[in-house]
Amino acid sequence: MANYKDIKYNFSTSSNASGLGGAWILIKTQTVSSSVAAVDFIHGTSDVVLDNTYESYLIKWCNVHPANQKPEFLFHPGDGDFTDTKLSVQWITRMTYGNGNVTVGVDDTNDLAQATGGQPVCVNVGNGNATDSCSGSIYMHGCGETDQWKTYIYDTITVTPDEMEGCHGGGNIQQTGAIDRFRMDFSAGNIDAGSFSLYGLSDA
Repeated sequence: MANYKDIKYNFSTSSNASGLGGAWILIKTQTVSSSVAAVDFIHGTSDVVLDNTYESYLIKWCNVHPANQKPEFLFHPGDGDFTDTKLSVQWITRMTYGNGNVTVGVDDTNDLAQATGGQPVCVNVGNGNATDSCSGSIYMHGCGETDQWKTYIYDTITVTPDEMEGCHGGGNIQQTGAIDRFRMDFSAGNIDAGSFSLYGLSDA
């Protein structure tokens, strides 16, 4: 039987991964090897493209480790800043290793209703062990559009020695202007380690 506490997640950073009738083109990868407050992807900086070049974008992060114990991991999209209004819903699955209990349920504490703060996409991220981490992905559609709200869907997992927790959700960014940036950070403390990749979906 697998020892879940030793699981590590390794997403491919292929520059030509297939998907949805086209190909995911790798735009930028950032690797955190020393403590930073946040990881940003901003259009026009450091070779980042985040406009209507691609209709859909994908952010993937792998083995992200916090400096503090049990913070939330947050996603901030924006146009000019990171405070665009969001409306979302989230549900969480939990598995506790010690006694084999599995808990599945809706947790609405992280739902956002016309909120301008970050969207929690991972919760209870531990830092007591080197293998404690969160990994996941966010799919964004219509970032470059200027006449409609934007949509996002996320699927993430947090691993500690005692628990594996999945977070799944989605929502709208209530902004008709183009989205030109993303930020990922923790609700408390810095990011100590992890890798982050931004992809765009080509038409062919």
